[in-house]
Amino acid sequence: MLPEIQMEDSPMDELKRAYRTAVLIGISMIVSLFFYAYIVERITPGHSLLGAELAILRYVLYGISIAQFFFIKAIRNKVLSTKKQIGLQRSDQGKAFSPNIQKLLYATIVTYAFCESSALYGLVLFFIGKDKFDFYVLSAISLISFAIYFPRYHQWEEWMKTANGQV
Repeated sequence: MLPEIQMEDSPMDELKRAYRTAVLIGISMIVSLFFYAYIVERITPGHSLLGAELAILRYVLYGISIAQFFFIKAIRNKVLSTKKQIGLQRSDQGKAFSPNIQKLLYATIVTYAFCESSALYGLVLFFIGKDKFDFYVLSAISLISFAIYFPRYHQWEEWMKTANGQV
């Protein structure tokens, strides 16, 4: 019997594998937005639970959503520029990604969370205020955020070259 040879991924293979993971997570989060819309459509709107407080909450959540839309790139860049290592270290089986790729994947997931949060704010406003309009406007902001900030493989390659000092 021949001993099993453990082949190490090349950095580009590892990057492609991490990118596929990020795309799968992103698509899953986008699909969840449509699941939220299904829930909103299945629930019969009733009477709002709040009056003037709802208007204040609406302004706050819309404001946060719009601010997030413009700050996502800055937050992602801040995560990527940190010197601190993020996540798990490479295991003996090679299951975890290298530190730079972990940082890139982490920044992407943080970006996704900010993109999806607008739709969640809309869902909260729908449950409290029973107005579908809030949900759909904030979900549209969420979908636009995903469209703009969804990772592109060439961007990942450029960042890896920069992180590895190859530029």
